Amino acid sequence: MDTNYIKKLHKDLSLNNDPYPHIISKNFLPETIVKQAEKEFIQFNNELRNAGGYRYGNLKYHYDKLEKMPPTIKKIINFFHSESFIKLLEEKFNLTNVMPDWTLWGGGMHSSAAGGNLKVHSDYIFLRKKNTKRVLNLLLYLNSDWQDEWKGHIELWDKEMRNKVRELSPNLNNALIFRTDKNSNHGFPDDITCPNNVHRKSIAIYYYIEEKSVLPIKIKMRKYYTTQWKKRPGTNDPEFMDKDNFWRKIKYKYLPSFIIKK
Repeated sequence: MDTNYIKKLHKDLSLNNDPYPHIISKNFLPETIVKQAEKEFIQFNNELRNAGGYRYGNLKYHYDKLEKMPPTIKKIINFFHSESFIKLLEEKFNLTNVMPDWTLWGGGMHSSAAGGNLKVHSDYIFLRKKNTKRVLNLLLYLNSDWQDEWKGHIELWDKEMRNKVRELSPNLNNALIFRTDKNSNHGFPDDITCPNNVHRKSIAIYYYIEEKSVLPIKIKMRKYYTTQWKKRPGTNDPEFMDKDNFWRKIKYKYLPSFIIKK
């Protein structure tokens, strides 16, 4: 994964704007590297911690300590954080001054067992204690011989949540990169049905840009600091904070962040 490989990615990767800007690849990294990463992930799986904190998903286990990750996975993440790879992302998505998140906040190694799911949602856009805006997600899947009947495909939905526009199997070396905003609706909403000895494994990387403001206080609606859940038609899926009491809905959906104690 050197300069020549970056050139190959430049040639192979193409942007699709439906339903929002994204890139899908089914042969993203060199095969020997992703197979080794999968092997190391399986051996490391017991180190992953329960993610917790998701009201609308039986989601995953995760691990975000880069310095302690298996060597090939660390190598892959370092490549995704490299200046040359970020330059590629900037050119493909028409962005400037994109920054990696070396803390891997919310990202890193993700793993879901049978019964796991993540309802359709759009991610938080702003970090509460940093002057940064999230602009891109990158997901790389590490699952050899994943069967379609096990479900677990990542789904991309349109802004109005009327149609599923794209889906991608979590099979080995499949990758998805997409712009993040309040309408980048995605998830794997149905319970996966893989065998008990199989996990849906992925590496998740998030990218940011620095927010510039002339004001000493960031005045943004609180909803942009948290996940927004979206309801698929004909389902009992949750919607954004639909189980919260009236004050909490007002507080988190409409009030600027500087009004509320963090």
